Amino acid sequence: MLRVVQWATGPVGRHAIAAVVDHPDLELAGCLVYDPDKGGRDAGDIAGIGPVGITATTERSDILALDADCVLFMAQGDADPMGALDDICPLLASGKNVVSTAVTPLIYPASMGPEVVRRLEEACAEGGTTFHATGIEPGWASEVLPLAMSGLFRHVDSLIVQELLDYANYDNRFMLFDVMGFGHPADSTRFFGADPAVLASPFRAPLMMVAEALEATIEDFDFHRDIWLADEPFDVAAGRIESGTIAALRFGATAVIEGRRALTVEHVTRLHPDAAPGWPTGRGWKVTVEGRPSMVVEAKIGVNGEDENDQGCLGTAMHAVHAIVPVCAAPAGIRTFLDLPTITGRHSLRRPRTDPPRR
Repeated sequence: MLRVVQWATGPVGRHAIAAVVDHPDLELAGCLVYDPDKGGRDAGDIAGIGPVGITATTERSDILALDADCVLFMAQGDADPMGALDDICPLLASGKNVVSTAVTPLIYPASMGPEVVRRLEEACAEGGTTFHATGIEPGWASEVLPLAMSGLFRHVDSLIVQELLDYANYDNRFMLFDVMGFGHPADSTRFFGADPAVLASPFRAPLMMVAEALEATIEDFDFHRDIWLADEPFDVAAGRIESGTIAALRFGATAVIEGRRALTVEHVTRLHPDAAPGWPTGRGWKVTVEGRPSMVVEAKIGVNGEDENDQGCLGTAMHAVHAIVPVCAAPAGIRTFLDLPTITGRHSLRRPRTDPPRR
C-alpha cells in the first residue's frame, strides 16, 4: 500500500482524492490546501465523498514531515512555474516521489532549460526519489496518443494535435481571464498570455518529447494566436464576457523539422457554442496526420452529455493517479513518458466505492 499526499484540491485535485481513496493499492496520507477556509476540513468532505479521516492543512511543513511515498502535486503552477518548482524540489528531497499536473513544461523538463533539470535531478538524488509530470493535454493527447499511432507510419509529413473544447462551464477565472485572456479587448496586453510565444510556450514540451521519441531534430519553433470577439454579452461560470471582448481563442506551437512545419499542438477554446463558427469544432482531441498512411484519430469526451470540462479534469486526475505505482517503482530521477511503462488504468474495471457528485 502506497501512502499518497494530495497537494491542492481544485477541480483536478478533488477527483484525485476520490480516486486515491478508492484505489486498492493506495492510501491517502495527507492533503495540502491553499484556501484558509479549507484548512482543518476533512479531505473527503472537500472532495464531495464524505469524511475519510484526513485533515487538510495549509502548512507546507506538515506535508514535508509526513511519512508518504508519493505526492500528487496539482497546484495551479503554469503562471508561476519556478514557484511550483520551489515546492516540488523539497518534496523530492524529503524522500517523496512526485507526480505533477501543475506545470505543463515539466512534462518534458528539458524544455525549461538545464537549470530546471539540474534542480530536479539534485532533489531526486538527495531523496532517492522520482519525478514525473503528466496531464491530459498536454500529457496524453499530444504525447501518448501520437506516439502510440506512430508505429503505423512509414513517413509523417505533418502531425497536428488539436484540443477542441468549450470552457463555458470551467469555473476558473484566473486561468480563463488572467492567463488566456478571455473577456479582454482585442488589443489588451494585461494578461499572461497576450504574447503568442508566452501563451503557447508550454507546448514546446510535447513537441520536444515527440521529436526525441521519433529521433528528429527541431530546427525552430513557431507560435500563433487568433481571437474571436463576442458580438453580444453573456455569462460563463468564471465571469462575464462583454460585447467586443475575447470569447474564443485558437493558439498553438509548431516545431519546424527538415524545413517544414512538421509537428503542431493547438488549442481551439470557446466560451459559447456559437463563437468562432469557422474554426474546428468538437468535444475532445483530434490528431491529424498527413503522411504514409494518412490518418485522423479523434478522442471525444463527455459523450453522454456530461460536463466536458469536469470530464477533462477527471481524465487529468486519473492519468496522474494511475502513474503513482509505476513512478514509485521507477529508478530515482526525472522520468517522462519515454522512460516509464505504458500508464494503464489499473483496477478501472472495479465499480467505484466512493465517487464525487457527477456534473
